[in-house]
Amino acid sequence: MIRRDIAARLAFAFVVLFTFTSNASAAEPAWCNPDTFSRYERGNNIPYLEREHVYQIGALTLAGLAVGDSDYRYVQSLADQYTNTEAYEKSCTFYFHEKNEDAVKAFNHKYVSNPMLKGTSAAKEFEQKINPLFLEGNVNFMSCAERHGYVAMGCQGMKHRGPSVFAMFLSFSGCTPEHSTKIANKVWGNNFVLTKTRTAIARKGYELGNAKPAERARLQKLMSTR
Repeated sequence: MIRRDIAARLAFAFVVLFTFTSNASAAEPAWCNPDTFSRYERGNNIPYLEREHVYQIGALTLAGLAVGDSDYRYVQSLADQYTNTEAYEKSCTFYFHEKNEDAVKAFNHKYVSNPMLKGTSAAKEFEQKINPLFLEGNVNFMSCAERHGYVAMGCQGMKHRGPSVFAMFLSFSGCTPEHSTKIANKVWGNNFVLTKTRTAIARKGYELGNAKPAERARLQKLMSTR
């Protein structure tokens, strides 16, 4: 009798766990699948851009590229191809390095350390410096997404900082940190940034989205609508 009772409890626990896992997976937006994310990519005819990938996810054009290694005038042209931003919004392009002075002046600039050098402790710095870019200030990821349907981002070579913030953005939108990291790594490579480090950084975006459900819902609606 005792053995049957234990077996019944284990079976019940398995069903609950399976149901919870299935529901969590089902709740993840369609664009979060690492195996199908490439379907959202679209081409562009702008020259002199390095390591650029442009995605059309619903009504949002989301670009990741080596902002610093690209000619800043053509990075601006990429934004002009998809939207007309106000001058103060600096092409709704975000630059996370400091090596290219033209890019620092032309775009929304926020320097963050190379996560390759800091391990999982890098997540704290990304949380402090990048999380405010989602919702705070006159120009942020959400304002650019809603006002112009366009967000572009990158660092110097789009190898370390940029792909990590891209993963944060996807996680803010509702993708699991693991899936966001797989997507970023598949597109731009690890480049010696440990998967656990990038996942920890992506989790900061995920936690912010959890804490701001209304804002996440607005972004999801935008990314689900054409």
